Amino acid sequence: MLWVLRLWLYGAILVLGWALISYALTRNRDYLHRAGRLIRWSGLLAGAITFFWLIARFLR
Repeated sequence: MLWVLRLWLYGAILVLGWALISYALTRNRDYLHRAGRLIRWSGLLAGAITFFWLIARFLR
């Protein structure tokens, strides 16, 4: 299950890097807001998956 969180971290780093490069080139803060929303939403999803995985593992 750790690989899912690691994969999420790599994806978050890529999204943040894309947003920072786009902001540096255009000075449009919308890229930073989009990246923040995407990272927050995907983090909640990864947390929910981890939570249910832990519950299933403890119930076995």
